[in-house]
Amino acid sequence: MTESALPPNSDEDRIVAGSAVNEEREVEAALRPKNLADFVGQHRVRNQLSLVLEAAKLRGATADHILLSGPPGLGKTTLSMIVAEEMGSPLRISSGPAIQHSGDLAAILSSLTEGEVLFLDEIHRMSRPAEEMLYMAMEDFRVDIVVGKGAGATSIPLELPPFTIVGATTRAGLLPGPLRDRFGFTGHLDFYSNEELELVLRRSAAMLDMRLNSAAFTEIAS
Repeated sequence: MTESALPPNSDEDRIVAGSAVNEEREVEAALRPKNLADFVGQHRVRNQLSLVLEAAKLRGATADHILLSGPPGLGKTTLSMIVAEEMGSPLRISSGPAIQHSGDLAAILSSLTEGEVLFLDEIHRMSRPAEEMLYMAMEDFRVDIVVGKGAGATSIPLELPPFTIVGATTRAGLLPGPLRDRFGFTGHLDFYSNEELELVLRRSAAMLDMRLNSAAFTEIAS
């Protein structure tokens, strides 16, 4: 069969995109657990985080700022979504590399609503000016906006509604001490065991209505 005679939907003729399409993103989002009870593994972090969130609910306050560290792909983003879901709050997602100026951070913080959860991925890659602004925002829920330049510059304090920052980092050692100390809870995520990966696979297969035998789950998990 010549190339021109290939049917349009054959494997030889299909195009593989480098990025996920909307349908793939929707499936991925649907498979993510929505609460701590459905989250597999990371028992120590999960139990401690449950206490942090329950305490915040009993106080009627926003949850303490949370720092999650560990290698990529272990569930830091999923846990941030669970924090927002458990607290009944909206979630805002950004990343350290995207915040290179203090003005970028001020724009995000000033638009947060009360109780909102701000997830900052790769927080250790945030610029130093933005990082220093974040100190005051996390501790006092306030930022100082500098208007003008030189001798005529003035600082205008901007009050912020209470919010929760969930920071994620793959390199916790790069976080400066003053920033790390402002997180009320710090959790380190470890790699999953084969048994835990098998539970994740079984949960996803059930949601996708896929029928696999136990040997298949064990083989994929290993």
